[in-house]
Amino acid sequence: MKKLSVLAAKRLEITRCAGAKSLLDVAAQMDEDDISSIVVTDSQGYLRGIVTRTDIVRMALAHPDSWYEMTCDAAMTEDVITAPVTATLDQIARLVQEKHIHRVVVVEETEAGKLRPLAVISDHDIVYHLVHATREVWR
Repeated sequence: MKKLSVLAAKRLEITRCAGAKSLLDVAAQMDEDDISSIVVTDSQGYLRGIVTRTDIVRMALAHPDSWYEMTCDAAMTEDVITAPVTATLDQIARLVQEKHIHRVVVVEETEAGKLRPLAVISDHDIVYHLVHATREVWR
C-alpha cells in the first residue's frame, strides 16, 4: 500500500455529536448519511468516545423498550483506538488488523494532552484505497 497520509485517505468528513444526543437521533443520522460511527466530543471539540452501529444494536437488544431514549453517553465506547495525524494509511491498516477493529479515529494531540478528532478511517476506506491503488498499477 502506498504511503498515503490519513487525512488524504479520508473519504468523508468526520461526524460529531455531544454525549447528550439521543441514540435515536444518532441512529437516524447514521442511516441518513450512510455512516457507521459518530465521534462523541465535549463542548470544546475534544474526543470523549465513539458510537457505532454495533453499539446501537447492542443497546437495542439490551433495552428494547427504551434504547431510543438513551444518550450517546450511555452507549459510546470511551476507550477509542486513535492514531496521530502523522500516521499513514498503511499504519492504520495494520492497527485495524492487530486490534480487530473496524475504524480508527485520527487525532491531533494538544499540548495539554487532549485529543482533537480530525478524521475516522474505516476498513471500508482502506479497501477503497487498496482497490484504486491496484487498478492504477494494472492500467
